[in-house]
Amino acid sequence: MYGIVRFVCAAVMGLSVWVVTSAVHAQSDPLTTEELAAQISTLKQEYEERITALEAQLAAIKAEARSPVRKAPATAAMPVQARDNSFNPAIGVVLNAMYTEFSEEQSEIQGFRFGHESERPVEGLGLGHSEITVSSNIDDKFFGNLTLGLGVHPGEPLELELEEAYIQTLPGAGLPDGLRVKAGRALWTLGYLNELHAHADDFSDRPLPYRAFLDGAYNDDGLEVSLVLPGDLYKEIGGGIFRGDDTPFGGSQSGREVWSAFARLGGDTGPNSAWRIGGYFLDGEARNRAGGHLHAHEEDHGHEHEEEAHGHDEEGHEDDHAGEEHEHDYAEFLSDGMFTGDTRLYGIDFRHTWAPTGNARDRELILQGEYFWREESGDYVLQEEHEECTDPMDHSTCEIHMEDVTESLNGDSRGWYAQAVYKFSPRWRVGARYSRLSTPDDAELSHDPEAMSAMIDWTNSEFSRIRLQYNRESLTREDDDQLILQYIMSLGAHGAHSF
Repeated sequence: MYGIVRFVCAAVMGLSVWVVTSAVHAQSDPLTTEELAAQISTLKQEYEERITALEAQLAAIKAEARSPVRKAPATAAMPVQARDNSFNPAIGVVLNAMYTEFSEEQSEIQGFRFGHESERPVEGLGLGHSEITVSSNIDDKFFGNLTLGLGVHPGEPLELELEEAYIQTLPGAGLPDGLRVKAGRALWTLGYLNELHAHADDFSDRPLPYRAFLDGAYNDDGLEVSLVLPGDLYKEIGGGIFRGDDTPFGGSQSGREVWSAFARLGGDTGPNSAWRIGGYFLDGEARNRAGGHLHAHEEDHGHEHEEEAHGHDEEGHEDDHAGEEHEHDYAEFLSDGMFTGDTRLYGIDFRHTWAPTGNARDRELILQGEYFWREESGDYVLQEEHEECTDPMDHSTCEIHMEDVTESLNGDSRGWYAQAVYKFSPRWRVGARYSRLSTPDDAELSHDPEAMSAMIDWTNSEFSRIRLQYNRESLTREDDDQLILQYIMSLGAHGAHSF
Protein backbone atom coordinates (compact mmCIF):
# COMPACT_ATOMS: atom_id res chain seq x y z
CA MET A 1 0.00 0.00 0.00
CA TYR A 2 2.90 2.36 0.77
CA GLY A 3 4.33 1.68 -2.71
CA ILE A 4 1.04 2.60 -4.39
CA VAL A 5 0.84 5.87 -2.48
CA ARG A 6 4.42 6.80 -3.40
CA PHE A 7 3.83 5.89 -7.04
CA VAL A 8 0.72 8.05 -7.30
CA CYS A 9 2.39 10.99 -5.59
CA ALA A 10 5.50 10.68 -7.76
CA ALA A 11 3.35 10.63 -10.89
CA VAL A 12 1.51 13.75 -9.77
CA MET A 13 4.80 15.49 -8.95
CA GLY A 14 6.27 14.55 -12.34
CA LEU A 15 3.21 15.85 -14.12
CA SER A 16 3.51 19.12 -12.21
CA VAL A 17 7.18 19.45 -13.16
CA TRP A 18 6.27 18.86 -16.79
CA VAL A 19 3.59 21.55 -16.66
CA VAL A 20 5.98 24.01 -15.06
CA THR A 21 8.69 23.22 -17.57
CA SER A 22 6.27 23.65 -20.44
CA ALA A 23 5.15 26.99 -19.05
CA VAL A 24 8.75 28.11 -18.70
CA HIS A 25 9.52 27.28 -22.32
CA ALA A 26 6.42 29.16 -23.38
CA GLN A 27 7.71 32.39 -21.82
CA SER A 28 9.49 34.88 -23.96
CA ASP A 29 12.23 35.25 -21.33
CA PRO A 30 13.39 31.72 -20.26
CA LEU A 31 14.27 31.12 -16.60
CA THR A 32 17.81 30.60 -15.58
CA THR A 33 19.03 27.17 -14.49
CA GLU A 34 19.20 28.30 -10.85
CA GLU A 35 15.61 29.62 -10.90
CA LEU A 36 14.29 26.40 -12.46
CA ALA A 37 16.16 24.25 -9.92
CA ALA A 38 14.71 26.33 -7.08
CA GLN A 39 11.14 25.79 -8.34
CA ILE A 40 11.69 22.04 -8.69
CA SER A 41 13.13 21.89 -5.15
CA THR A 42 10.06 23.70 -3.80
CA LEU A 43 7.72 21.25 -5.55
CA LYS A 44 9.68 18.28 -4.17
CA GLN A 45 9.40 19.60 -0.62
CA GLU A 46 5.65 20.19 -0.93
CA TYR A 47 5.00 16.70 -2.27
CA GLU A 48 7.27 15.02 0.27
CA GLU A 49 5.19 16.68 2.99
CA ARG A 50 2.03 15.49 1.27
CA ILE A 51 3.37 11.91 1.02
CA THR A 52 4.25 11.95 4.74
CA ALA A 53 0.71 13.08 5.63
CA LEU A 54 -0.86 10.35 3.47
CA GLU A 55 1.39 7.71 5.00
CA ALA A 56 0.31 8.82 8.49
CA GLN A 57 -3.36 8.50 7.50
CA LEU A 58 -2.70 5.04 6.06
CA ALA A 59 -0.93 3.94 9.25
CA ALA A 60 -3.93 5.12 11.33
CA ILE A 61 -6.34 3.17 9.14
CA LYS A 62 -4.24 0.01 9.49
CA ALA A 63 -4.00 0.44 13.26
CA GLU A 64 -7.79 0.69 13.47
CA ALA A 65 -8.14 -2.45 11.35
CA ARG A 66 -5.91 -4.31 13.81
CA SER A 67 -8.10 -3.30 16.77
CA PRO A 68 -10.11 -5.98 18.68
CA VAL A 69 -13.04 -5.51 16.29
CA ARG A 70 -12.63 -8.80 14.48
CA LYS A 71 -14.48 -9.18 11.23
CA ALA A 72 -15.83 -12.72 11.18
CA PRO A 73 -17.11 -14.49 8.08
CA ALA A 74 -20.79 -14.36 7.19
CA THR A 75 -21.28 -17.56 9.17
CA ALA A 76 -20.49 -15.95 12.52
CA ALA A 77 -23.37 -15.43 14.89
CA MET A 78 -21.87 -12.41 16.63
CA PRO A 79 -24.66 -10.02 17.66
CA VAL A 80 -24.81 -6.50 16.34
CA GLN A 81 -24.65 -3.85 19.06
CA ALA A 82 -25.81 -0.29 18.91
CA ARG A 83 -23.07 2.27 18.26
CA ASP A 84 -22.50 5.83 19.44
CA ASN A 85 -25.75 6.02 21.37
CA SER A 86 -24.60 5.81 24.99
CA PHE A 87 -27.02 8.55 26.06
CA ASN A 88 -29.70 7.73 23.48
CA PRO A 89 -30.56 4.03 23.79
CA ALA A 90 -32.22 2.22 20.90
CA ILE A 91 -35.83 1.35 21.76
CA GLY A 92 -37.82 -1.16 19.77
CA VAL A 93 -41.22 -2.83 20.00
CA VAL A 94 -42.25 -6.05 18.24
CA LEU A 95 -45.96 -6.83 17.80
CA ASN A 96 -46.64 -10.51 17.20
CA ALA A 97 -50.31 -11.47 16.87
CA MET A 98 -52.13 -14.48 15.40
CA TYR A 99 -55.44 -15.89 14.24
CA THR A 100 -55.58 -19.68 14.78
CA GLU A 101 -57.88 -22.63 14.15
CA PHE A 102 -57.42 -26.19 15.48
CA SER A 103 -59.19 -29.46 14.72
CA GLU A 104 -58.57 -30.87 18.23
CA GLU A 105 -59.67 -29.30 21.50
CA GLN A 106 -56.55 -30.36 23.39
CA SER A 107 -52.88 -30.53 22.43
CA GLU A 108 -51.12 -32.90 24.79
CA ILE A 109 -47.98 -34.83 24.04
CA GLN A 110 -47.22 -38.41 24.94
CA GLY A 111 -44.00 -38.85 26.84
CA PHE A 112 -43.36 -35.16 27.50
CA ARG A 113 -44.96 -32.05 28.89
CA PHE A 114 -45.16 -28.65 27.24
CA GLY A 115 -44.43 -25.74 29.53
CA HIS A 116 -46.34 -22.48 29.58
CA GLU A 117 -44.19 -20.89 26.87
CA SER A 118 -44.62 -23.84 24.50
CA GLU A 119 -48.34 -24.43 24.79
CA ARG A 120 -50.50 -24.13 21.72
CA PRO A 121 -51.75 -20.54 21.32
CA VAL A 122 -55.37 -19.73 22.10
CA GLU A 123 -57.80 -20.43 19.30
CA GLY A 124 -59.22 -17.53 17.31
CA LEU A 125 -57.96 -13.98 17.51
CA GLY A 126 -55.22 -13.19 19.98
CA LEU A 127 -52.51 -10.61 20.56
CA GLY A 128 -50.06 -13.33 21.48
CA HIS A 129 -46.57 -12.33 22.56
CA SER A 130 -45.04 -8.88 22.06
CA GLU A 131 -41.67 -7.50 23.14
CA ILE A 132 -40.12 -4.21 24.23
CA THR A 133 -36.34 -3.92 23.86
CA VAL A 134 -33.95 -1.22 25.08
CA SER A 135 -30.30 -1.53 24.07
CA SER A 136 -27.22 0.66 23.93
CA ASN A 137 -23.50 0.84 24.33
CA ILE A 138 -22.96 1.64 28.01
CA ASP A 139 -19.52 3.07 27.27
CA ASP A 140 -16.53 2.07 25.15
CA LYS A 141 -16.21 -1.28 26.96
CA PHE A 142 -19.74 -2.60 27.57
CA PHE A 143 -23.03 -3.09 25.74
CA GLY A 144 -26.37 -3.52 27.54
CA ASN A 145 -29.73 -4.98 26.56
CA LEU A 146 -33.14 -5.27 28.25
CA THR A 147 -36.05 -7.18 26.70
CA LEU A 148 -39.51 -7.42 28.28
CA GLY A 149 -42.08 -9.90 27.03
CA LEU A 150 -45.78 -9.04 27.08
CA GLY A 151 -48.15 -11.99 27.03
CA VAL A 152 -51.85 -11.37 26.38
CA HIS A 153 -54.34 -14.23 26.80
CA PRO A 154 -58.12 -13.75 26.60
CA GLY A 155 -59.72 -13.53 30.01
CA GLU A 156 -56.37 -13.38 31.84
CA PRO A 157 -54.35 -10.45 33.21
CA LEU A 158 -51.42 -9.11 31.23
CA GLU A 159 -48.23 -11.14 31.72
CA LEU A 160 -44.97 -9.20 32.02
CA GLU A 161 -41.82 -11.30 31.76
CA LEU A 162 -38.16 -10.36 31.90
CA GLU A 163 -36.75 -12.22 28.90
CA GLU A 164 -33.28 -10.70 28.73
CA ALA A 165 -31.25 -8.32 30.89
CA TYR A 166 -27.55 -8.60 30.22
CA ILE A 167 -24.28 -6.79 29.64
CA GLN A 168 -21.67 -7.81 27.10
CA THR A 169 -18.08 -6.76 26.53
CA LEU A 170 -17.15 -4.69 23.48
CA PRO A 171 -13.84 -4.85 21.55
CA GLY A 172 -12.59 -1.84 23.53
CA ALA A 173 -12.81 -3.75 26.83
CA GLY A 174 -9.15 -4.74 26.58
CA LEU A 175 -9.75 -8.49 26.28
CA PRO A 176 -7.78 -10.65 23.81
CA ASP A 177 -8.95 -10.55 20.18
CA GLY A 178 -12.18 -12.50 19.66
CA LEU A 179 -12.94 -12.98 23.38
CA ARG A 180 -16.39 -11.97 24.61
CA VAL A 181 -18.00 -12.11 28.06
CA LYS A 182 -21.77 -11.95 28.58
CA ALA A 183 -23.49 -11.81 31.97
CA GLY A 184 -27.07 -11.50 33.21
CA ARG A 185 -30.16 -13.15 31.81
CA ALA A 186 -29.99 -13.97 28.11
CA LEU A 187 -30.93 -16.43 25.40
CA TRP A 188 -27.76 -18.49 25.72
CA THR A 189 -25.75 -20.38 23.14
CA LEU A 190 -27.51 -23.73 22.81
CA GLY A 191 -28.36 -24.79 19.26
CA TYR A 192 -29.37 -22.38 16.53
CA LEU A 193 -32.84 -21.18 17.52
CA ASN A 194 -32.18 -20.69 21.23
CA GLU A 195 -30.31 -17.41 20.67
CA LEU A 196 -33.18 -15.94 18.63
CA HIS A 197 -36.37 -14.34 19.86
CA ALA A 198 -39.44 -16.21 18.66
CA HIS A 199 -40.49 -13.45 16.24
CA ALA A 200 -37.22 -13.98 14.32
CA ASP A 201 -38.04 -17.64 13.55
CA ASP A 202 -38.95 -18.78 10.07
CA PHE A 203 -42.13 -20.43 11.39
CA SER A 204 -44.90 -19.27 13.73
CA ASP A 205 -44.07 -21.83 16.42
CA ARG A 206 -40.97 -23.61 17.66
CA PRO A 207 -40.26 -27.21 16.60
CA LEU A 208 -41.09 -30.05 18.97
CA PRO A 209 -37.62 -30.52 20.56
CA TYR A 210 -37.51 -26.90 21.72
CA ARG A 211 -41.03 -27.14 23.12
CA ALA A 212 -40.48 -30.44 24.93
CA PHE A 213 -36.91 -29.99 26.20
CA LEU A 214 -36.56 -26.22 26.74
CA ASP A 215 -40.08 -24.80 27.01
CA GLY A 216 -39.28 -22.70 23.95
CA ALA A 217 -35.82 -21.44 24.92
CA TYR A 218 -33.25 -21.56 27.71
CA ASN A 219 -32.76 -18.07 29.21
CA ASP A 220 -31.55 -18.63 32.76
CA ASP A 221 -29.44 -16.21 34.81
CA GLY A 222 -25.74 -16.75 34.27
CA LEU A 223 -22.42 -15.90 32.66
CA GLU A 224 -21.00 -17.06 29.34
CA VAL A 225 -17.55 -16.71 27.77
CA SER A 226 -16.88 -17.27 24.06
CA LEU A 227 -13.79 -17.01 21.87
CA VAL A 228 -13.67 -16.61 18.08
CA LEU A 229 -10.40 -18.12 16.92
CA PRO A 230 -8.33 -16.59 14.10
CA GLY A 231 -8.19 -18.18 10.65
CA ASP A 232 -10.04 -18.35 7.36
CA LEU A 233 -12.79 -20.54 8.81
CA TYR A 234 -15.15 -19.28 11.49
CA LYS A 235 -14.24 -21.12 14.70
CA GLU A 236 -15.87 -20.38 18.05
CA ILE A 237 -15.62 -22.13 21.39
CA GLY A 238 -17.14 -21.25 24.73
CA GLY A 239 -19.08 -22.20 27.80
CA GLY A 240 -21.04 -20.83 30.71
CA ILE A 241 -22.31 -21.30 34.24
CA PHE A 242 -25.97 -20.66 35.10
CA ARG A 243 -28.25 -20.46 38.08
CA GLY A 244 -30.44 -23.45 37.16
CA ASP A 245 -33.96 -22.05 37.58
CA ASP A 246 -35.14 -22.33 33.98
CA THR A 247 -36.40 -25.42 32.11
CA PRO A 248 -35.15 -28.16 31.95
CA PHE A 249 -33.94 -27.49 35.50
CA GLY A 250 -35.53 -25.65 38.42
CA GLY A 251 -35.27 -25.17 42.14
CA SER A 252 -31.68 -23.99 42.29
CA GLN A 253 -30.14 -24.07 45.77
CA SER A 254 -26.57 -22.89 45.25
CA GLY A 255 -27.35 -20.49 42.38
CA ARG A 256 -24.80 -22.20 40.12
CA GLU A 257 -26.39 -25.54 39.32
CA VAL A 258 -25.83 -25.68 35.54
CA TRP A 259 -22.87 -25.43 33.16
CA SER A 260 -22.53 -25.55 29.39
CA ALA A 261 -19.93 -25.96 26.65
CA PHE A 262 -20.13 -25.43 22.90
CA ALA A 263 -18.06 -25.29 19.71
CA ARG A 264 -19.02 -24.00 16.26
CA LEU A 265 -17.34 -24.11 12.86
CA GLY A 266 -18.36 -22.42 9.62
CA GLY A 267 -17.19 -21.05 6.31
CA ASP A 268 -18.04 -20.30 2.71
CA THR A 269 -18.55 -23.01 0.09
CA GLY A 270 -18.33 -20.54 -2.77
CA PRO A 271 -19.09 -16.91 -3.55
CA ASN A 272 -22.84 -17.42 -2.98
CA SER A 273 -23.13 -19.96 -0.16
CA ALA A 274 -22.08 -20.48 3.45
CA TRP A 275 -22.45 -23.12 6.17
CA ARG A 276 -22.15 -23.57 9.91
CA ILE A 277 -22.23 -26.58 12.24
CA GLY A 278 -22.18 -26.64 16.04
CA GLY A 279 -22.13 -28.96 19.02
CA TYR A 280 -23.60 -28.11 22.46
CA PHE A 281 -23.79 -29.57 25.97
CA LEU A 282 -25.90 -28.50 28.96
CA ASP A 283 -25.66 -30.27 32.34
CA GLY A 284 -27.28 -29.61 35.68
CA GLU A 285 -29.41 -30.68 38.61
CA ALA A 286 -33.19 -30.37 38.62
CA ARG A 287 -34.88 -29.98 41.98
CA ASN A 288 -38.66 -30.22 42.20
CA ARG A 289 -39.14 -29.30 38.55
CA ALA A 290 -42.82 -29.22 37.71
CA GLY A 291 -43.89 -31.69 35.07
CA GLY A 292 -41.57 -33.61 32.81
CA HIS A 293 -41.93 -37.00 31.21
CA LEU A 294 -45.25 -38.70 30.81
CA HIS A 295 -43.82 -41.91 32.16
CA ALA A 296 -46.89 -43.77 30.94
CA HIS A 297 -47.93 -47.33 30.48
CA GLU A 298 -51.14 -48.29 28.76
CA GLU A 299 -54.35 -47.54 30.68
CA ASP A 300 -55.20 -51.18 31.42
CA HIS A 301 -51.66 -51.61 32.74
CA GLY A 302 -52.42 -49.04 35.42
CA HIS A 303 -55.65 -50.84 36.34
CA GLU A 304 -53.76 -54.09 36.86
CA HIS A 305 -51.58 -52.39 39.47
CA GLU A 306 -54.69 -50.93 41.01
CA GLU A 307 -56.18 -54.36 41.60
CA GLU A 308 -52.96 -55.58 43.15
CA ALA A 309 -52.84 -52.59 45.49
CA HIS A 310 -56.38 -53.16 46.79
CA GLY A 311 -55.32 -56.63 47.98
CA HIS A 312 -53.21 -55.14 50.79
CA ASP A 313 -54.56 -54.41 54.23
CA GLU A 314 -53.72 -51.21 56.04
CA GLU A 315 -51.24 -52.78 58.42
CA GLY A 316 -47.60 -52.14 57.51
CA HIS A 317 -47.72 -48.63 56.12
CA GLU A 318 -44.54 -49.02 54.06
CA ASP A 319 -45.91 -51.95 52.09
CA ASP A 320 -49.10 -50.06 51.31
CA HIS A 321 -47.14 -47.05 50.14
CA ALA A 322 -45.06 -49.21 47.81
CA GLY A 323 -48.21 -50.69 46.35
CA GLU A 324 -49.78 -47.29 45.86
CA GLU A 325 -46.90 -46.28 43.63
CA HIS A 326 -48.25 -48.72 41.06
CA GLU A 327 -51.89 -47.75 41.45
CA HIS A 328 -51.56 -44.66 39.34
CA ASP A 329 -51.67 -44.18 35.67
CA TYR A 330 -48.27 -42.52 35.28
CA ALA A 331 -49.94 -39.63 33.46
CA GLU A 332 -50.57 -38.14 36.89
CA PHE A 333 -46.86 -37.68 37.33
CA LEU A 334 -46.93 -35.43 34.27
CA SER A 335 -49.72 -33.13 35.42
CA ASP A 336 -48.84 -32.86 39.10
CA GLY A 337 -45.46 -34.53 39.64
CA MET A 338 -42.20 -32.85 40.61
CA PHE A 339 -38.93 -34.14 39.17
CA THR A 340 -35.62 -34.20 41.04
CA GLY A 341 -32.49 -35.61 39.46
CA ASP A 342 -29.69 -35.19 36.94
CA THR A 343 -30.44 -33.70 33.52
CA ARG A 344 -28.06 -33.57 30.55
CA LEU A 345 -28.87 -32.18 27.14
CA TYR A 346 -26.71 -32.67 24.04
CA GLY A 347 -27.31 -30.85 20.77
CA ILE A 348 -26.04 -30.58 17.19
CA ASP A 349 -27.12 -27.97 14.65
CA PHE A 350 -26.42 -27.34 10.96
CA ARG A 351 -27.30 -24.45 8.67
CA HIS A 352 -26.53 -23.83 4.99
CA THR A 353 -27.46 -20.77 2.94
CA TRP A 354 -27.30 -20.36 -0.83
CA ALA A 355 -28.08 -17.29 -2.93
CA PRO A 356 -28.53 -18.49 -6.57
CA THR A 357 -28.19 -14.98 -8.01
CA GLY A 358 -25.42 -13.89 -5.67
CA ASN A 359 -27.78 -11.54 -3.83
CA ALA A 360 -29.62 -12.97 -0.81
CA ARG A 361 -32.09 -10.09 -0.94
CA ASP A 362 -33.27 -11.38 -4.30
CA ARG A 363 -33.28 -15.19 -3.89
CA GLU A 364 -32.07 -17.46 -1.12
CA LEU A 365 -32.37 -21.08 -0.03
CA ILE A 366 -31.80 -21.94 3.66
CA LEU A 367 -31.44 -25.52 4.91
CA GLN A 368 -31.42 -25.98 8.67
CA GLY A 369 -31.67 -28.77 11.23
CA GLU A 370 -31.02 -29.60 14.88
CA TYR A 371 -30.80 -32.82 16.88
CA PHE A 372 -31.17 -33.08 20.69
CA TRP A 373 -30.57 -35.95 23.07
CA ARG A 374 -31.62 -35.69 26.74
CA GLU A 375 -30.54 -37.95 29.58
CA GLU A 376 -32.43 -37.83 32.89
CA SER A 377 -32.04 -39.88 36.03
CA GLY A 378 -34.05 -39.23 39.17
CA ASP A 379 -37.46 -39.43 40.80
CA TYR A 380 -40.91 -38.02 40.18
CA VAL A 381 -42.89 -37.27 43.32
CA LEU A 382 -46.66 -36.90 43.30
CA GLN A 383 -48.62 -35.76 46.36
CA GLU A 384 -51.92 -37.51 46.92
CA GLU A 385 -54.66 -37.28 49.53
CA HIS A 386 -54.92 -40.18 51.96
CA GLU A 387 -57.81 -40.58 54.39
CA GLU A 388 -57.25 -42.03 57.85
CA CYS A 389 -60.16 -42.80 60.20
CA THR A 390 -60.01 -43.75 63.89
CA ASP A 391 -63.51 -45.24 63.54
CA PRO A 392 -64.18 -46.64 60.06
CA MET A 393 -67.92 -46.46 60.73
CA ASP A 394 -67.83 -42.77 61.71
CA HIS A 395 -66.73 -40.47 58.90
CA SER A 396 -66.33 -37.52 61.29
CA THR A 397 -63.26 -39.25 62.77
CA CYS A 398 -61.49 -39.25 59.41
CA GLU A 399 -58.61 -36.93 58.58
CA ILE A 400 -57.03 -36.15 55.24
CA HIS A 401 -53.27 -36.43 54.99
CA MET A 402 -50.98 -35.75 52.04
CA GLU A 403 -48.57 -38.50 51.13
CA ASP A 404 -45.76 -38.57 48.55
CA VAL A 405 -45.91 -41.20 45.83
CA THR A 406 -42.53 -41.66 44.15
CA GLU A 407 -41.71 -43.11 40.74
CA SER A 408 -38.10 -43.57 39.61
CA LEU A 409 -36.98 -42.62 36.12
CA ASN A 410 -33.86 -43.55 34.22
CA GLY A 411 -34.39 -42.85 30.57
CA ASP A 412 -33.15 -41.11 27.45
CA SER A 413 -35.25 -39.16 24.97
CA ARG A 414 -34.42 -37.58 21.63
CA GLY A 415 -35.81 -35.00 19.27
CA TRP A 416 -34.90 -33.39 15.97
CA TYR A 417 -36.21 -31.18 13.21
CA ALA A 418 -35.25 -30.30 9.63
CA GLN A 419 -36.54 -27.39 7.58
CA ALA A 420 -36.07 -25.65 4.25
CA VAL A 421 -37.01 -22.04 3.47
CA TYR A 422 -36.82 -20.61 -0.06
CA LYS A 423 -37.07 -16.93 -0.94
CA PHE A 424 -38.24 -16.94 -4.55
CA SER A 425 -38.66 -13.17 -4.82
CA PRO A 426 -37.49 -10.21 -2.70
CA ARG A 427 -40.73 -10.23 -0.66
CA TRP A 428 -42.02 -13.82 -0.79
CA ARG A 429 -40.81 -17.00 0.92
CA VAL A 430 -42.10 -20.55 1.27
CA GLY A 431 -40.96 -23.14 3.79
CA ALA A 432 -41.49 -26.66 5.09
CA ARG A 433 -40.49 -28.27 8.39
CA TYR A 434 -40.66 -31.72 9.96
CA SER A 435 -39.99 -32.41 13.66
CA ARG A 436 -40.10 -35.56 15.73
CA LEU A 437 -39.61 -36.75 19.31
CA SER A 438 -38.59 -40.18 20.60
CA THR A 439 -40.23 -40.83 23.95
CA PRO A 440 -38.19 -41.89 27.01
CA ASP A 441 -36.84 -45.42 26.81
CA ASP A 442 -38.78 -46.66 29.83
CA ALA A 443 -42.07 -44.92 29.02
CA GLU A 444 -43.25 -47.99 27.07
CA LEU A 445 -45.15 -45.91 24.52
CA SER A 446 -45.60 -47.15 20.96
CA HIS A 447 -46.21 -43.74 19.37
CA ASP A 448 -43.52 -41.09 18.84
CA PRO A 449 -44.89 -37.53 18.53
CA GLU A 450 -44.28 -35.76 15.21
CA ALA A 451 -45.33 -32.55 13.46
CA MET A 452 -45.27 -31.24 9.89
CA SER A 453 -45.48 -27.56 8.94
CA ALA A 454 -45.75 -25.56 5.73
CA MET A 455 -45.70 -21.78 5.49
CA ILE A 456 -45.70 -18.87 3.07
CA ASP A 457 -44.89 -15.32 4.15
CA TRP A 458 -44.76 -11.85 2.64
CA THR A 459 -42.21 -9.33 3.88
CA ASN A 460 -42.93 -5.76 2.86
CA SER A 461 -39.79 -4.47 4.60
CA GLU A 462 -37.43 -5.48 7.38
CA PHE A 463 -40.05 -4.09 9.79
CA SER A 464 -43.17 -5.99 8.68
CA ARG A 465 -44.06 -9.58 7.82
CA ILE A 466 -47.33 -11.49 7.33
CA ARG A 467 -47.29 -15.31 7.44
CA LEU A 468 -49.79 -18.09 6.73
CA GLN A 469 -48.88 -21.50 8.18
CA TYR A 470 -50.42 -24.96 8.29
CA ASN A 471 -49.46 -27.59 10.89
CA ARG A 472 -50.39 -31.22 11.29
CA GLU A 473 -49.37 -32.38 14.75
CA SER A 474 -49.55 -36.06 15.66
CA LEU A 475 -48.69 -35.77 19.32
CA THR A 476 -51.01 -38.61 20.30
CA ARG A 477 -52.85 -41.05 18.06
CA GLU A 478 -55.13 -38.21 16.91
CA ASP A 479 -53.99 -35.69 14.31
CA ASP A 480 -54.43 -32.00 15.07
CA ASP A 481 -54.79 -29.84 11.94
CA GLN A 482 -53.80 -26.24 12.68
CA LEU A 483 -54.10 -23.04 10.65
CA ILE A 484 -52.16 -19.94 11.75
CA LEU A 485 -52.31 -16.43 10.27
CA GLN A 486 -49.66 -14.23 11.86
CA TYR A 487 -48.33 -10.70 11.59
CA ILE A 488 -44.99 -9.50 12.96
CA MET A 489 -44.45 -5.74 13.06
CA SER A 490 -41.39 -3.93 14.42
CA LEU A 491 -41.52 -0.36 15.69
CA GLY A 492 -38.28 1.50 16.25
CA ALA A 493 -34.80 -0.01 16.38
CA HIS A 494 -34.16 -3.73 16.11
CA GLY A 495 -30.91 -5.67 15.90
CA ALA A 496 -29.76 -7.44 12.77
CA HIS A 497 -30.32 -11.19 12.74
CA SER A 498 -27.31 -13.50 12.87
CA PHE A 499 -26.34 -16.01 10.20
